[in-house]
Order: sequence, then C-alpha cells, then structure tokens
Amino acid sequence: MSKPIAIGRRVGFDFGQKRIGVATSDSESILVSPHATLLNDDKLINKLQDIITEVSPFYIVVGNPKHLSGENSEISEAAYAFAALLKSIFTGPIYFVDERLSTSSAYSQMREIGKSERDSKAVIDQIAAINILESAILNERSGAVVGELL
Repeated sequence: MSKPIAIGRRVGFDFGQKRIGVATSDSESILVSPHATLLNDDKLINKLQDIITEVSPFYIVVGNPKHLSGENSEISEAAYAFAALLKSIFTGPIYFVDERLSTSSAYSQMREIGKSERDSKAVIDQIAAINILESAILNERSGAVVGELL
C-alpha cells in the first residue's frame, strides 16, 4: 500500500566510469523523467552543481552496481567515491540503492520498443537512472528504507 511521501524533487544517478545517467522526479514524485547523461570527466563537479542548483532535490540516490551475489563490485567503490563527491556539494540525504540489473533492464526496455543497443547508447544511462530513482521512490512510498544512507 502506498503512503504519502514528502513533497520535493528527487534526483537519481546511474554511475559509470565513462558516463553518468541522471533522472529527476517531479515534486510529488509521481513522474520520473530522464534528465541528462554526463560525461565522467574533469568538469563533472561543475555539471553536478548545476543539476543540484536547477533541481534543488529533497534527496539524491546513487545506484550501487553490486554483483548478482549481493556483494559490492569493483565499480561499487568508484560509485561510493562519486557519492562522496556529491556529499561535498549537497547537504541533503544521499542514499545508495541496489541497482543490480538496472542497465540490462534498460537495454531490455529499449529492445521492447524496437531500439537497438547502438541506438540506445545516448539514453541508456538515463533509463537506468530512472529505474534506480523509481525503485527508491517505491521503497519510500511503501515505508521501507529508501536505501543505504551515506
């Protein structure tokens, strides 16, 4: 059963070594939309500050790319470092959310609408970020823990 949640926008990130997908919710968290795909480069912190200023989120979620076994992966460590970077510029809550299979699920979603993997590259990280943020919002609505609070 769904319960009311706090009003405010939320931001979800699908961290990757090369690209980072970004998704945002509306203030009632009814709709989650793709926002951007960021290059993970030396200008990243400026891009993140711009998004945080523009969206003014209630909280942020970052996907934790765990192994299927549930153990943290090598990329999990880099995602934790990315979350620490976010923490240096955002004072609100930042949650780490299990994102196992979010990217493969996103590719599946694109195949279902007739897009090839090659055609999907530009938006796949955003779709994965949508899946991560929707998962966090579902947890929040059900009264479960949103994710691991950093």
